[in-house]
Amino acid sequence: MTTDTLLLIAAEWIGIVALGMLAGLSPQLQKVKPLQFLFPRREASITFSLNAVIFFFSIIVYKYFFTIPTVFLGFNIEAGWQRIIIDLIALLVIGAALVYRKQPFRSALWGKDALRPNVNFSLLIAAMIIFIRAKISAITNGVESIEGLALLQFLMISLCETTFFFGYSQPRLSSRFGPTTGWLISAAFFTLWQVIPLSLHGAFGQDAIYQVLLATGYGLITGWISRKSKHNLTPAIYLALSQWLFLIK
Repeated sequence: MTTDTLLLIAAEWIGIVALGMLAGLSPQLQKVKPLQFLFPRREASITFSLNAVIFFFSIIVYKYFFTIPTVFLGFNIEAGWQRIIIDLIALLVIGAALVYRKQPFRSALWGKDALRPNVNFSLLIAAMIIFIRAKISAITNGVESIEGLALLQFLMISLCETTFFFGYSQPRLSSRFGPTTGWLISAAFFTLWQVIPLSLHGAFGQDAIYQVLLATGYGLITGWISRKSKHNLTPAIYLALSQWLFLIK
């Protein structure tokens, strides 16, 4: 990782924080009712239990079956599909919990009330990071098929992971511990999810430090977007697009 890359990421994250603060002033988003849970302690306990289950499952699968970890700022087709399989199974666990407990999908930040303003918010974020990365000409000139496949994989991974870490977990942990603590715990869960395969089969030394720092930063920024957008669409779009733009030339 070069100094230029670090500066690009820092500029991007500063811009995201600024846009998130502006989005919080949006009349459309202010009309969206905040999530409230009747039994915050119970919700937090169930959330911790579900995260423990999917983390244990991930460790077993990556230790004995999948041997190629995904990394930030990189792309491997096989690693991507392996990650998608694990993420989809984790998403099914969260979906089953919602159905079994008769909770609406809005409680995982997939409500229709915030959808339209989040489309606009997503477009603003996309335009900003494309401009910061100077990728306008690269996109308008067309992308290769492998780059299109990479975007598809990043979108699938991001939709799954933002849903169960920031759509499902963060609101419930925030209801129990407060918005800031809930955000930090959810970001820590997201970071751990990225680190598990790396610790079993991935980078060592300086490369490992960079990956952990990136995972931590992306977790904090994605959770911040989730808090401000009150929906899962914008953080998922951001997370996928931010990683994808590092691949296209």
